[in-house]
Amino acid sequence: MGLSNIAAADELSQIRRAAGGDHAAFAALVQRYEQRIQSYLRQMVHDPSLASDLAQETFLAAYQGLARWQPPDTATRTGDLLAPWLYRIATNRAISLLRRDAMAARGISTPTQPTQRGISLEDAVIGRELLRVALKTLDEDDAACLVLHYVAGERHGEIATRLNLTSEAVRKRVGRALTALRSAYAALETEAQP
Repeated sequence: MGLSNIAAADELSQIRRAAGGDHAAFAALVQRYEQRIQSYLRQMVHDPSLASDLAQETFLAAYQGLARWQPPDTATRTGDLLAPWLYRIATNRAISLLRRDAMAARGISTPTQPTQRGISLEDAVIGRELLRVALKTLDEDDAACLVLHYVAGERHGEIATRLNLTSEAVRKRVGRALTALRSAYAALETEAQP
């Protein structure tokens, strides 16, 4: 049994204990993934405090759903078994929060003020809203790959390792997500025109 298979077997044992109510096993899983999940969320929401809150929500949701989690195919087990699932939960939490914020901002009349990049506050809010709406149309795994590549700046190989996919699968998911995102933007622009 190779090192990665031993790590996967150890993690699987830890996951099963945590799913059975072993709080120490779950705490060890949180410790294993917490820094990576928080870093990922910071890149998505650009707010360390908010990222920390979202990470806590992610781990709470993971704890509540751990009994229903299924391990990946034994042929692809390489350690970090929970990573793809945790990144999907984190992505969904961040997108939901950003969508709520954008909707709240839409309902508030704010003066047009230049931002640091020379874009008005209204334009920035509208742009973020469009992105959130468009991202919601994507498959969860495609959205995670797209965000990790373009927001977090990770290479296909890094994402593949993180999400337990092949580099080719990540490349295809990113391409498919970009195509879907462009179509969603085009549809949103069409809806916005009188």
